[in-house]
Amino acid sequence: MTDYDNYETLVPELSIEEVAQWFMQKLGRPADANDVYKLVAKDFYQLGAYSRCITCLNYYITLSGSQMMGRHLLGYCHLNLEGFHDDWQLVVELTIEQLEHKAMTS
Repeated sequence: MTDYDNYETLVPELSIEEVAQWFMQKLGRPADANDVYKLVAKDFYQLGAYSRCITCLNYYITLSGSQMMGRHLLGYCHLNLEGFHDDWQLVVELTIEQLEHKAMTS
C-alpha cells in the first residue's frame, strides 16, 4: 500500500481535476479506479471523513473500471452526512440513481 503521508491535502473543496492531480502527485502516475477506492476512499470512510470520501468517489465514478461498490459507498457517505447511520440499502440505491441521472443530464 502506498504511504499517503499528507491525506489532509485532499479536501472536499477540490474539483475532479484537482483530485486527479492529487493522485498523480501521490502515485507518480494517473490513478486507476482501484487506487482511488481501495487506497484512499475506503480509509476516509472508515475514519468518518465522509466529505473527503465523497471527493474521492466523485472522481472514482468518472474512471474506467469503477464499480457499483464505489457508488454504494458514495451513497452511504451522503447518508452519514445527513445523519442516517443505519444500513439503508434502498435509500442508497435511490441516491445512486439520482446521482447517475444528474450526471447524464449535466
